[in-house]
Amino acid sequence: MAALFCSAVLGYVAALHQTAAGSGAPGKTYVLNLGPVHLNLTVGAMGVLVIFIMTVLLAVAIILALVASHRRKLAEAVNSELVEEVRERKRAEEEVNKLNADLECRVMQRTAQLDAANKELEAFSYSVAHDLRAPLRSINGFAQLLREEYAASLDARGQAYLTRVGEGARNMGQLVDDLLKLAQIGRQPLLCTPTDMKALVDTVVRDVQQECIGRQVCWRVGNLPSVECDPDLMKQVFANLLSNAAKYTRRRAEAIVEVGVASIADEEAFFVKDNGAGFDQRYAAKLFGVFQRLHRPEEFEGTGVGLATVQRIVQKHGGRIWAEAEVDKGATFFFVLGKASTALNDTNSVAAGML
Repeated sequence: MAALFCSAVLGYVAALHQTAAGSGAPGKTYVLNLGPVHLNLTVGAMGVLVIFIMTVLLAVAIILALVASHRRKLAEAVNSELVEEVRERKRAEEEVNKLNADLECRVMQRTAQLDAANKELEAFSYSVAHDLRAPLRSINGFAQLLREEYAASLDARGQAYLTRVGEGARNMGQLVDDLLKLAQIGRQPLLCTPTDMKALVDTVVRDVQQECIGRQVCWRVGNLPSVECDPDLMKQVFANLLSNAAKYTRRRAEAIVEVGVASIADEEAFFVKDNGAGFDQRYAAKLFGVFQRLHRPEEFEGTGVGLATVQRIVQKHGGRIWAEAEVDKGATFFFVLGKASTALNDTNSVAAGML
């Protein structure tokens, strides 16, 4: 650019000298028309103009080249940062994949250990419960023999003691049977078939009604959907829940037990509701533990295994169960079946009829 500028200056000076030297004779001129402007240029001035224009163009080209070079350097810097960022992301992704693989391996190991522990516990419970049956039968049998053969030799206190022995043996036998059922649920495979829940509940209600002879019980069963589930296990669920409802409404002049379906948080939940004794909601979490009871045996009999069995069955179907209640205002048990138990009919709970 400097060379061209110097050339332009020298050319301009030469043109001036040429003009001064030939001032006596007219030189050749060129007319440059720029719209309304007309310029008369000599040969030297024309050369200066051409060189000046070339200088400007070259300067513009150099500036554009410098700008392009600067942008290229910026792009290279940005590309370098992007490449480094991609590498960092790949390293992070590889690290996350490695951690996920390790976590999955640990989860599989812990799951296998938990399954083994559960199987051992179920086998132990089954063995203990099964082995307890024989001595309990002996206790109950000998107590019955004493009552039949030596009743005359026992006073009232002895008779009361003997009665308590028999009742204790029968309660223990019932507890053993419940423990066996609980253990068998874990060992029993899940055999899901399309099940008409309305027909299943009606069957259970007829069975439970035999326990309520002489009582005024209003059974209300709504329109229940058919679902994919294990009908035998689901029958145990409703048998436990309805038996509990019948038991805890025993002190009501008119007991009301309702079975239906409610929409809760976009889920269809089955429910069993009664107007019985209820319980303190603060202790609801204890309901489903083995041997956990919220009422004294003197008030309501039971072994504390039934609701644990219900929870095990519902969980085996991929679902969950919970309860809501108030003291002396009844209780409602809800349960939702998981994906293994898909509703076949989209029917909601409506006004129920009395059986």
